[in-house]
Amino acid sequence: RVGLSAAMAKMQTAGKTVAKLASKENRLLQNDKIVTVNVSGKLFQTYVKTLRRMPGTLLAQMVEPDGELLAKGRTFLDRNDIAFHAILSYYRTDRLVKPVDVSDDQWNDELEYYKIENPMQHGPTEQEVTKKFLERGMPVADGWRKQVWLFYDDPSSSTLASYQSVFGVFVILLAVMCFLAQTHPNFRLGMVDEWNGYPIEDIKVFFVVIEAFSVAYFTIELGARFYVNAKKWNFVVSVPNVIDLVAILPFFIDAIPGVNGGGQLMIVRIFRLVRVFRIVGMVFKLGKYSAGAKVLGKTVHGCLRELMILTVVSVMGVVIFSSGLFFCENPRLDELSDTSDFHSAVTGLYWAIITMTTVGYGDMTPTTTCGEVVACAAALGGILCIGIPISVITAKFNMSYHEMLSDLQMEENRKKFIKAKREIRGLQGMAAFGSSIESAVGKDSMLGKLFGGKTGQSSKAVNMQAIMSVAKKLFIEMDKDGSGTLEQYELDVAMKQLGFDLADGSIAFMMGQLDTDNNGVIDFEEFKIFVERAVKGDLPTSDDIKEKRNALNKAAKRPAHAPPRYAAW
Repeated sequence: RVGLSAAMAKMQTAGKTVAKLASKENRLLQNDKIVTVNVSGKLFQTYVKTLRRMPGTLLAQMVEPDGELLAKGRTFLDRNDIAFHAILSYYRTDRLVKPVDVSDDQWNDELEYYKIENPMQHGPTEQEVTKKFLERGMPVADGWRKQVWLFYDDPSSSTLASYQSVFGVFVILLAVMCFLAQTHPNFRLGMVDEWNGYPIEDIKVFFVVIEAFSVAYFTIELGARFYVNAKKWNFVVSVPNVIDLVAILPFFIDAIPGVNGGGQLMIVRIFRLVRVFRIVGMVFKLGKYSAGAKVLGKTVHGCLRELMILTVVSVMGVVIFSSGLFFCENPRLDELSDTSDFHSAVTGLYWAIITMTTVGYGDMTPTTTCGEVVACAAALGGILCIGIPISVITAKFNMSYHEMLSDLQMEENRKKFIKAKREIRGLQGMAAFGSSIESAVGKDSMLGKLFGGKTGQSSKAVNMQAIMSVAKKLFIEMDKDGSGTLEQYELDVAMKQLGFDLADGSIAFMMGQLDTDNNGVIDFEEFKIFVERAVKGDLPTSDDIKEKRNALNKAAKRPAHAPPRYAAW
């Protein structure tokens, strides 16, 4: 019997192996089969193996062993044939390009029908974001250095980080406005003693205080970011960080004895140059927070060749037209003309630049017929010399602009993802908090641990009055400052005592759920409502949390058939 059983097992194993080999051979034979897809009357033919390259998509499912397209060899789809041409090309080349003649909404509908994910609507995964942050110098190990890095470089990492980002923009705007106000003659030269009832000297002191505060704030920020950054050299040579240094360095140069208020001409020029760099640095620092400024910088960086062509052509035109105008306006080179302002070709350089850029101030004009002809040629030539390269730069700007919109959409999706994670943690905290109130009033319960065994009640025959009595004791115990209300930090302390170390966003979510009147604190009446919900079972259950987590995981997971992004996040 033992031998017969062993023989039967070997036969079953051999049978499975033969069936598997036969299935694999049959699948290989099917791969070379040509199928026909009729899309609104237009026929498309391709191999089965081509459609199987993107598993999970509609066409890949139709050529599975039980699929309609594989069985019949043909199918009809009442869809857009122009869009299908691009979709079939995606199966062949792994490149998804939207046709020009198809609108964005129609393209999205077609991709949804064919079960292909639109790469422009997919946000970065958590792993991609972490990899990007590590490349920028985020510390690998968890700790205060990583928290400081996220505080300054990732506004969506916490509520305080988002507030810091907004406050940084406010400080920059305040510093720039104060600098501009200081140039007014009333403040710069002291032409009046008061301004709107405030002494001029006090206003000057106010300007100095604002400037010192802004420089100190950005110095601390730059120093902290440099200290916690894991890639110091990349941090130093980064253009945004160089801009940050330029914004604060002039203040310290200005503080050097002898630079400000020196009597020598060179010292005065250095002081004025330092002042210029200070405002330039602040303005460029403000550009760090602007998506539009980043698009402009990216366009300039990507159009260096076109800008070089524009510069060379412009210089050639300026030299040619300024020289031509000089000879037209000065027919006798051995004497100085009394009727023309163009006494040299160098003087004509300024006029040529203003004319070729079609600005035309009118402060310098030709007085001869020959000079007027040269001026007309300069105006028309400027349109050709500048307009043609500008069209190429404009096209690249549009491309960078659309990429910026895609990145903003991805960042928005990432913020929603982080918010959803915090809500899940908040729901878990609410469920645990509510269940502890509902079921545990004894010494060994979670509430008993929170009270330190002060309740001393039995968990049997618990009625609403007993629960509210326990809830009152719990509320008083949680109210650390005795104000009669619970603030966010007090709720955080209570949750930690119960064994739940929640992030700031999760605690804020719980506060929003308990604070029914949205006044920022929880009074006992609101706490009673929460307790009643807990007793009635009207709180998030494990199934609710599981469903939300599954939806979050599904949104965060990148499908295997997702095409590559047009631009890296």
